[in-house]
Amino acid sequence: MSKSNRPEPAATAVQDEAMAVARGIQKPGQTKEQTRLIAQGIAKGIEQYKRQQSAKARERDKARKRLDKQRHQAAAGHGAPLHEDAEDGLASGSDPVMALRVAAWLFTLMALLHGLRLLAGWPVVIAGWNVPAWLSGLAVPLLATLAFWLFRGARRLC
Repeated sequence: MSKSNRPEPAATAVQDEAMAVARGIQKPGQTKEQTRLIAQGIAKGIEQYKRQQSAKARERDKARKRLDKQRHQAAAGHGAPLHEDAEDGLASGSDPVMALRVAAWLFTLMALLHGLRLLAGWPVVIAGWNVPAWLSGLAVPLLATLAFWLFRGARRLC
C-alpha cells in the first residue's frame, strides 16, 4: 500500500477547525505565519485529545467485556467474583441473585408466620387495634406469591 501526500479528510477537518480557532483568537499585528503556527498547535492538541478519548473508550469497552465475561462465568456456575465496575456502580461482592433470594426467604417467612397466626389463633394488636384474622388470610397468598416471583427471578438470573 502506498501512501499519498494528500491528508485524510478527518485530518483536513481538524486542520480547518484549528485554523478557524486560531483566526478567532488572532491578535492585532499577528503575522499569518504566527497564526499558522498557532493553528498547528491547536490541531496537535485536538488530535491528542481525540487519541486520549479513543484510548479511554477502548479501556471502558474492555472493562465492560471483562465484566460481562465474569457475569457469564458466574451464571454458568464457575463462581467468578464480580469486581467493582465504574460504569454501572456494582460494588465488589454485590450479587443481585443473592438479594432476590434473601428477599424471597423473608417473604416466605412472613407468609409462614401469618399462616401460623391463623392456625394458632394468635391475637395481633397494633397501637390498640386488634388486627382481624382475615387480614392474615389475605397476607398468606400475597406473600407466598411474591416469594415465588422472587425465587423464580433469582433462578432466571443464574
